[in-house]
Amino acid sequence: MLLSVIKYFKGYVYVRLSGYAPERFLNLCGSHDILIWNLKSTKDGYEFCISVAGFKQLRPILKKTRTHIHIQKRYGMPFELYHYRKRKMFAMGMLLFAGLIYYLSGFIWNIEVNGNSYLSEEVVLCFLSKEHASFGTKKKNIDCAALEETLRSRYPEVIWTSIKIYGTKMTVDIQENLLPEENYEEKKEETAHDIVAADDGLITEMITRSGTPAVTVGTPVKKGDVLVNGYVEILNDDGETAQYLYRTADADIIAKVTYSYHDEIPMEYVKKVPTGAEKITYQVRILDYLIENPFFSPVEEPYEVVSDVSQFHFTDNFYLPVYLVRQTCVGYKNEQKTYTEKEAKRLASENLKKYLDDLEEKGIQITEKNVIIERTKKKYVVKGTIGTLKSIVSYQPTKIIEQSSEERQPTDESD
Repeated sequence: MLLSVIKYFKGYVYVRLSGYAPERFLNLCGSHDILIWNLKSTKDGYEFCISVAGFKQLRPILKKTRTHIHIQKRYGMPFELYHYRKRKMFAMGMLLFAGLIYYLSGFIWNIEVNGNSYLSEEVVLCFLSKEHASFGTKKKNIDCAALEETLRSRYPEVIWTSIKIYGTKMTVDIQENLLPEENYEEKKEETAHDIVAADDGLITEMITRSGTPAVTVGTPVKKGDVLVNGYVEILNDDGETAQYLYRTADADIIAKVTYSYHDEIPMEYVKKVPTGAEKITYQVRILDYLIENPFFSPVEEPYEVVSDVSQFHFTDNFYLPVYLVRQTCVGYKNEQKTYTEKEAKRLASENLKKYLDDLEEKGIQITEKNVIIERTKKKYVVKGTIGTLKSIVSYQPTKIIEQSSEERQPTDESD
């Protein structure tokens, strides 16, 4: 691709070679480092492409080999400029266009976010906008290293990031902590933290690594109950509490949690039926300015607009703030429909599956489903419970236990 661009800007010609010793001519071109390409054999010689600079070196070789060369076609920028040499406005327009492209190349016009899971692309773009490093920002005003550090400090779930600028494109590569959200809470502070229940449930598994357990396996808990205290009791020889050591509790706690499920499906609904009427128009958007087609008129009936936006770019990394917008107006008509019991059950199953998939994406294990569908006069009602196993770990600051001076004073055993 790059070689073709270079050839175009330098210019080249397509020629026909004939005469006494065309093969010797080709050999001499090779020995003099004259590049030829697209070589084809003809009845009386050869045809090939050669650069303008190489063509100018052929006279002594043609004389030595008693061959003749004829130009068939000319290609490239030098010939285009010569053709338009008398059109000064065209030349000025080309210079202005080149100057505009050079000016726009100093800004960011495309941002690509890779590797994000917890953080949505909208959150990352909003962060860049607040840091004055979004679309339309001058590249020289962006400090990539400072952006990386700020992004990691602001979002604890981001453990590594790389921000690079190539051409007019910025790439933001992110690596996140894939542990559940409660595992990357800021619990490494100086103050101690208790582990509390994030949901109502029944404890089924519990492994404590730090802190004092307040519940055991088989204990039912409510949301907000303390599960592991963020302190450890230090006992004296009499078995009494001499002091408390405070630290952030650390434990894996799994509980059986039951979710209530409720969904309603109206019997009657409005369905949009396509009429087959369709019109397509193209618009151009430059920055925030939209250039509409003044001669376009949409379909007369109700219609939906489907837009497809393509950003103009020369290479994968050189984007410009110019967009081609393809709009398709699709006509439709509204029809009143009624769900059959079979259709309602199918839709209810799809909604339930989506709900369960959302739970599983959060790391929640589904253990049982007790869901029924009932029909009323105007709707189908789907209700029931979903049994799950999930981590219910969340954190709150540990309450400091006040001790009297007598309790803090060590026991004298000399008596």
